[in-house]
Formats: sequence, structure tokens, C-alpha cells
Amino acid sequence: MGLFSRRKDSSNGTHRMLLLKDGRVQNVPTSLSGMELVQEVSRLLGSEHIRSTRIGDDLTLWHVEIAPGRPHPGAPNPAASRLAAEHGSPPVTGAAVVTGEVLYGSPYPLEPDKAAQVAAQLGG
Repeated sequence: MGLFSRRKDSSNGTHRMLLLKDGRVQNVPTSLSGMELVQEVSRLLGSEHIRSTRIGDDLTLWHVEIAPGRPHPGAPNPAASRLAAEHGSPPVTGAAVVTGEVLYGSPYPLEPDKAAQVAAQLGG
């Protein structure tokens, strides 16, 4: 199965995002990719001011900022901060979302197996 046929399958809603909030990791099904996925991440985080950070080759970590480069005030999100720190990024405050890779400038959701693996790694 080629790259494009795999991505086409994301329209069936079996792909995932991970919402890291209140010390929990929640598996969120999605059929979205690209800008629609970004809008869904923004909705889940409750803000239009979101930042993405590439985590390794196959993950993207999203979180809220109050302005570009200015983190959301509050206590660090332990799971998101741990994931960010593993890749040299600063701590994350508030809720965060993990999605799959950014490919050709467009973000994609996680494959179900990868979502389960990351959730287990984060203690969820």
C-alpha cells in the first residue's frame, strides 16, 4: 500500500489524536487531516492560538499560546512536557494534543497502533 492510499483511508474515522489534559491521555477518533485537522485541534484545545512542535519524525505536539512565542500561563502538563523534553523542546502548559507527522506541509492523524503506543508511553 502506497503513501497516498494509506492517507486516503483516514477518511473512515479510525485514525486518532491524543488529548493530554488534566493528567489524562484521551484517545480521540478523527477522520480529518490537513487544515481540517488543525481546526479540530484548535477546537479541542479551546483556542485559535495554537503552536505545533515536531516531535521526532512521526509526531506533532500541539498546545495553546497566548501570543506567538508566549506560552499559556499555568502549571506544566506533565505528559506533554515530558514528550517535548525528550525532543529538546520547552515545557508545555495546559492541554495539548498529539497528532501524526506533517507530510508535504500538511498534518495527519495517528494510525491506531501508533496512538496506542504513544498513549502507553505517556501513561494513558
